[in-house]
Amino acid sequence: MNSEVFLAACPDYGQAEAAVERALAALGGPERFLAKGRRVLVKPNLLMARAPQTATTAHPAVVAAVAAAFVRAGAEVTIADSPGGPFNAPYLAQVYRACGMDEAAARSGARLNTDCSHRDVRFRTRSFRLMTPVAEADAVISVGKAKTHMLTYFTGAAKNLYGCVAGLEKAAWHSRLPDAERFCAMLADLAECVAPALSFVDAVEGMDGKGPSGGRVRQVGLLAASENPFAADLAVMDVVGLDPQRAPLHREAVRRGLVPERAAALTLRGDPVAPLAEPFVPSARLRNSHSMLGYLPRPLRVPLQRLLLPFPRFGDRCVGCGRCAAACPRGAIAVRDGRAVLDKKKCIQCYCCHELCPARAVEL
Repeated sequence: MNSEVFLAACPDYGQAEAAVERALAALGGPERFLAKGRRVLVKPNLLMARAPQTATTAHPAVVAAVAAAFVRAGAEVTIADSPGGPFNAPYLAQVYRACGMDEAAARSGARLNTDCSHRDVRFRTRSFRLMTPVAEADAVISVGKAKTHMLTYFTGAAKNLYGCVAGLEKAAWHSRLPDAERFCAMLADLAECVAPALSFVDAVEGMDGKGPSGGRVRQVGLLAASENPFAADLAVMDVVGLDPQRAPLHREAVRRGLVPERAAALTLRGDPVAPLAEPFVPSARLRNSHSMLGYLPRPLRVPLQRLLLPFPRFGDRCVGCGRCAAACPRGAIAVRDGRAVLDKKKCIQCYCCHELCPARAVEL
């Protein structure tokens, strides 16, 4: 279990390149991560087509700095993600453009992935449908975004790897594993399967409240880096004031011996970073639920979740675009008379609709 995390103070994105270079130098330089080969896949969080200033996606300044460092080391660098929604070249182009990845690729000398094929990769008892460039990479570098999350409490470097799963197969996993604990056990398997060589968490600006796409932008001024994505996430949760014991993915990683239970057991290097004076506010879903739910036996937990957790509501901002209906893994949403309508009997409270609504019309 590698518990070393480098924390770099980074007040704004104009200092991102220097922060990335310091982190890489402290961890042995980019060459250290090329032992298996020169094909490097930089995997940023590109949840949806959103401008960088919304703090929904990994900032292009951080992605460009990471990619450029490996390009200078002689690597063949590809920037790739499978955002929420369809996995095809036109949609990827739209997301890359909105998120500033065109600029990041141009600045760094990396290429943007347009290969929408996949490879089925077996790991233990599961089969993951991974993007081909992930399956073929010699080294995967995760560039996550520090955000609260309606289902997993926090998303950073480890949860970011869910975007390695190609296209609508992500919705299929939600359908197969509607319970948060079982879903996060799958995410832990995925993280071990992909085995990123290095992970960054962009917490220069993060998001709290209605994360991962509808919350408020929070200035944190931090970039974290570690060979262990779970350790990077734990360090960031500690700085922003989130309780890691409420994060089911963290609890699963602790159970497997992949990360310490508490941030005090991490080996921190770099800059001393004080906790935020105003901690991150968790998502509405997890504020309104009892955190002890996660510790109950599943036969008790699942029915109680149905009673205690909110169902999505479609507010006045709804424009009837149908993005939520397309994303729903159980087909619980239909568009009627220009508005989204929910069938609560089918809803599994995964909040994919909230996560992917471009109009921020889904309320909880």
